[in-house]
Amino acid sequence: MLEEEFDPSGLTALVVDENHYERGISLDQLRIMGFGRAMGAGNTMEGWDLLTKINPDIVFVEWIEGLTTGLDFVRRVRHSPDAPNRAVSLFMLTSRGKLTDVETARKAGVDGYLRKPISALALKARVRFVITKPQPFVTTPTYVGPCRRRKQDAAYAGPLRRLDDVQRASLVPGDEAELEMKTQLGRAAVAALEARAKELVTGNASAARDVFRAVQELVEVGQQIGDANLTLGAREMARYLQALGATERLDADVVRTHVAALHQLVHLPHALGEERQNVANGLKRMVDKKLRQMSAA
Repeated sequence: MLEEEFDPSGLTALVVDENHYERGISLDQLRIMGFGRAMGAGNTMEGWDLLTKINPDIVFVEWIEGLTTGLDFVRRVRHSPDAPNRAVSLFMLTSRGKLTDVETARKAGVDGYLRKPISALALKARVRFVITKPQPFVTTPTYVGPCRRRKQDAAYAGPLRRLDDVQRASLVPGDEAELEMKTQLGRAAVAALEARAKELVTGNASAARDVFRAVQELVEVGQQIGDANLTLGAREMARYLQALGATERLDADVVRTHVAALHQLVHLPHALGEERQNVANGLKRMVDKKLRQMSAA
């Protein structure tokens, strides 16, 4: 189905999120996207009541902690005979970003894992993919949810573990979903860094430390999702920040240029491995040059 043919005006969406502000943002995005009805719940009990009443076409749930968690909600939807549609499209939409969280949510039966903040364009792309190309629904003694079967590459019998491995094997929809989850984690971490970098001015030690912490988190995310180019680019930025510290020599414009390149990198398709590598190597050359200039001064 072509993108312009995707019309959610006849669909109903449910958002379960205890954060009133973030729930409102998600509902607004869905309404702008064109959903005929988008309703929200502040906890999993309210969410279950709404689910049974409105039988939504798609559900977004936050990683809520408490007596009944977001994961409990996912498992109840997938396993309970009282659920109106156990195969409903179900996303974890959360600010949590560890790869272990992604795997836990997938094992619980989600169709996708979306990391906040997420752009309206990225949200629409994931919703459109799941709605128009649903995975077969699987019910086994150990797993209930969308099919997660992988297509094996003839030259490699194991699972695809790195993002750049996409160049070595074609993907079935389950692989595409996992790749998209990892891509969203990387983009969200870069978005968090961008927000910190906007506040950076030369000589502001507090803002510089915030940027450095965000870069360290980006390095960790790059390693978790197996994106070698993102990890290299983030490490080079960390190297620049470590060398200059929160001093007058720290050039805020250089930092923002580096962040802009990282933004470009995480939005390049992983199939364009050479282009992504060029961006990462370009960042390394830039940092090398800046540090040489600093040493010569």
